[in-house]
Amino acid sequence: MILIIEGADLVGKSTLAERVAATYGWPIVRIRWALIGAPAAETHGMARATIELLCTTTPDVIFDRIYFSWWAYGDDVSFMPKLITDFARVPDARLVLLTASAEELQRRFEREPDLYFPVDVIQRANARFPSLLPLLPDTLPSLHIDTTETSADEVFEQVQRFISASAGEA
Repeated sequence: MILIIEGADLVGKSTLAERVAATYGWPIVRIRWALIGAPAAETHGMARATIELLCTTTPDVIFDRIYFSWWAYGDDVSFMPKLITDFARVPDARLVLLTASAEELQRRFEREPDLYFPVDVIQRANARFPSLLPLLPDTLPSLHIDTTETSADEVFEQVQRFISASAGEA
């Protein structure tokens, strides 16, 4: 199974990925691409490479973020719906989207500032992430969890049920 954990920085993606990895023994893949040239071209390349790799292998793997993040963090995202739809070719994948309130992200940022983005960028991406869900192909089951008041244990339990239910339907 391919488990994709998406969401803005500070919502709990890495914490969840580590718990799932420890439970299932699946490796975690963390992809950050440089975006030093043309973001659209680089994101297209990342998307195509990811899709082809996942279509030619059958890994049990956790993605702590995937190219879908550009939907929330990018400026010009006009090309993203097609790249998101193209993911329909990937078999046996599931997506977990984590979000949190702007106030909670501010509190988390004050405790431990993000290495990549200022808090306003994170909050803007967080607000935009739920609009990703209607773009997902029907072949990609998804679960959205707001981590504002949901403990890491509760998030993990919800994801375990989602994995089990999805695996049973496959």
